[in-house]
Amino acid sequence: MRAAIPGLLLHCSIGTVYCWSYVSTGIANQIGYEVKTVNWAFSLAIFFLGMSAAFLGSVVEKDIHKSSLIATICFSLGMIGTGFFVKYGTNQFDGGAGSKSPLALIGIFVYYGFIMGVGLGTGYLSPVKTLMLWFEDRKGLATGLAVAGFGAPKAIGAPIMEAMQKHMDIDKMSISLVQFIL
Repeated sequence: MRAAIPGLLLHCSIGTVYCWSYVSTGIANQIGYEVKTVNWAFSLAIFFLGMSAAFLGSVVEKDIHKSSLIATICFSLGMIGTGFFVKYGTNQFDGGAGSKSPLALIGIFVYYGFIMGVGLGTGYLSPVKTLMLWFEDRKGLATGLAVAGFGAPKAIGAPIMEAMQKHMDIDKMSISLVQFIL
């Protein structure tokens, strides 16, 4: 059962994708676009999660270590790149916070939507596949725990972020989270 814990933790980290709605308003305000436009980044991330899971499944089957490395690099690079482009969109040389920055929006789409999406899909498959191999007699339990970890960040993070929003300006909180990532 101890082997299920790393899979659960990996899914907890990549499951933070579901917390997008808590920072999207602040990001939209900072880079000067409507929330519905910025939310395409989440849609792209989920799309590329599915596509990478479908097309990189053979990599996961052949080399679980390589697929875990791909997931880690893509997810981390996606988060860092997203933070960079949000910060870029708020810089004074780009017109300051609230001025439209097409490059910032495109950068967020590429880094959060595409690159992080690839990391999500590969990272989703890696622990599930490993746990299914390790727990042949209890595949459902092991896989269920790993998949539960994918939704846990939303369940745990939502009350925390809601409490923070009551005490902080949502824009300041979103930017603080992005700066924390950087």
